[in-house]
Amino acid sequence: MTKISPAMEKETIEKIYGILNRVSPVDYDCGKLCNETCCTYDDEDYSNDDLIIYLLPGEEKMFESSKSFEVKHFDLKEINYPHSWKEGVYTVKCLNPPKCEREIRPIQCRTFPLIPHIDRNNHFYLIFDESEYPYECPLIKENIPLNEEFINETYKVWRFLLKNRLVYDLVDMDSRKRENSKIKYRIIR
Repeated sequence: MTKISPAMEKETIEKIYGILNRVSPVDYDCGKLCNETCCTYDDEDYSNDDLIIYLLPGEEKMFESSKSFEVKHFDLKEINYPHSWKEGVYTVKCLNPPKCEREIRPIQCRTFPLIPHIDRNNHFYLIFDESEYPYECPLIKENIPLNEEFINETYKVWRFLLKNRLVYDLVDMDSRKRENSKIKYRIIR
């Protein structure tokens, strides 16, 4: 695996955003299927204030002048992340969901409902994100076919991102948790 600097440069993230801007999971606004529940979910047990997205290293630079997002920093004592993330973790929260600045939404929003997975033999896959959320994504639940171009570009982006040691360590940690807990996952690519 090639090592690149821990925090990605803003220009690199802008290029990734540009690539992912050209593709979409489906040919229509998937938020119409669920009333944008992943952005707006709110109930007495799980407030919309709890909906935060974890940023990849350096991605916080994209939100420096945004009035639509709130960025927070956590050190490793506060959050369960790989030890290699010595600088801690940044999160972002949309302040007016679902009306975010879509041009700077995080990578994890852009690639949802897919996430990277590395098996015990170090093979990389894209899988459906079937993490435990307080809501259900119709794309996952109903197994709605995703655009092939979206799958391919998302695969290429995550393959590139995994060259970053911190991103690799995080994906590896999440993958080990899934496999050690014997959580079933569906491989998309």
